[in-house]
Amino acid sequence: MIYSMTAFGRAQVEEAGYSVTVEIKALNGRFLDIVIRLPKSFPDFEEGLRKQIAQATRRGRIEAYFQIESTAADRKAPRLNLSLARHYWEQLQELHRHLPGSEKPRLESVLSIPYIFEPPEPVEDRDLLFDLLKRTLAQALDQLQQSRAIEGETLLADLLTRLGHLREDLSLIDHRKDTILEEYMLRLKDRMAELLKEVTIDEARLLQEVACLAERSDINEELVRFRSHVNQLEELLSAPVPADGRKLDFFVQELHRETNTIGSKTNDLETVQAVVRMKSEIGKLKEQVQNIE
Repeated sequence: MIYSMTAFGRAQVEEAGYSVTVEIKALNGRFLDIVIRLPKSFPDFEEGLRKQIAQATRRGRIEAYFQIESTAADRKAPRLNLSLARHYWEQLQELHRHLPGSEKPRLESVLSIPYIFEPPEPVEDRDLLFDLLKRTLAQALDQLQQSRAIEGETLLADLLTRLGHLREDLSLIDHRKDTILEEYMLRLKDRMAELLKEVTIDEARLLQEVACLAERSDINEELVRFRSHVNQLEELLSAPVPADGRKLDFFVQELHRETNTIGSKTNDLETVQAVVRMKSEIGKLKEQVQNIE
């Protein structure tokens, strides 16, 4: 079971005269990096929300955006500054008295004057708002995890397929290792016969050369370790608990190291071709593992 690091979650809750919206975007990242965007008047909420996100995620860059809106009319509508409106009205009346023939001031004249309307004074129940934010965040995180799980299923299928390809080439190399020595002994014997012609070939010396080659090109340890790494990767991917992307990355790096060693110990064409294919599959494995949480 694996979770992708890239995903998106969104939730909205309307309650007690407020509408709270939370959007979470998760991106690839080696470590856990949480970025929170809150309205300016709520900086004290950040720490609690950050802890809530950290408890639900292991790594990656998490960008969380919080929006708070009032749905109550008395909180949204601007308020009329009565004292300021009265002051302007009295000034207009005084101006009318000093300008004979002018029209009497009307209510529209006052309402068109700037600054007589002012934003409503914030009346906030901060405990209520913090609770709303946490509950909305929890819903957004649930959606984020669902999105990660769906993408993780696609990644899992691809990874298991590539591990299967590695097993096939590993089996080919395992079967070739004994044949390689036999072929090398025949080639060496033919080459010596060609060079020495009528000189009798020292079979003991020939076997000694083959034994030295066998020691230098022995890949049994690498094959055993490679097979063990593949087994552990498959166990981690198929386990009921989410696999740790960093641990998966470690085993993929070990596969690459063992493959390089195998390639350096043989010149056999089929084995070299298998090593090239394995390196290609491991490179694709590494790219995919970078997307796992």
